[in-house]
Amino acid sequence: MTMNKGKWIILLGAPGCGKGTQAEYLINSTLEFEAISVGNILRDSKSTLVPGQNKTIGELIGAGMLLPDEIVVELVRRELLKINSVATRNLIFDGYPRTIGQAEALNVVTNEFGNSISYVLNFEINNEILLKRILGRYKCLKCGRIYNDYFLPTKVFSVCDSCGGVDFDRRTDDNKDSLSIRLAEYHEKTYPLIDFYAKSGILYNINAEAGFEEVRDCILNILNKESK
Repeated sequence: MTMNKGKWIILLGAPGCGKGTQAEYLINSTLEFEAISVGNILRDSKSTLVPGQNKTIGELIGAGMLLPDEIVVELVRRELLKINSVATRNLIFDGYPRTIGQAEALNVVTNEFGNSISYVLNFEINNEILLKRILGRYKCLKCGRIYNDYFLPTKVFSVCDSCGGVDFDRRTDDNKDSLSIRLAEYHEKTYPLIDFYAKSGILYNINAEAGFEEVRDCILNILNKESK
């Protein structure tokens, strides 16, 4: 009997382009995607010392630096090992790969687990909008709901619309200095992935400046195509 392989997709785009929001929808939808979120994996491993450097994973992330490819690849492999019948599951690789080296390593890893990348969704967005999305975002510490100073503030100043919480937080790396480094790193090392995956015929460009529903529908239309 031939095993039905799951759809394995990559969400590609600059920090703050909306990848996480769409990933959350897919996870909670009837498509039953599971996330391989490198951001979450790295935050869970933030106290781990990076070999060859006198810094932890958390310290490098806070400075907006990319981690060595071999560190991230191994963390992703360990995450895949935790999932039963992983080749049959629908998976989202969120925030990974970020370099050509990671992409090449991911191709090897997916083959090890009996599957391959089906779709790469590239979120395209204007830099000015991107800056406001990142520098303006914050979340409720009580329920985790995300807000934005420019696009989605609370209805009552400093009171969460969902739970009434009054304590909020911003990511430590959501600042101009860190953001400038992250965007420079993205354009230098991650942007080339667009051509890398376009050559494989699995890249799909998405207008990430559109509203949530429009972006969601675009993604669903892509995923409903016959798997490659």
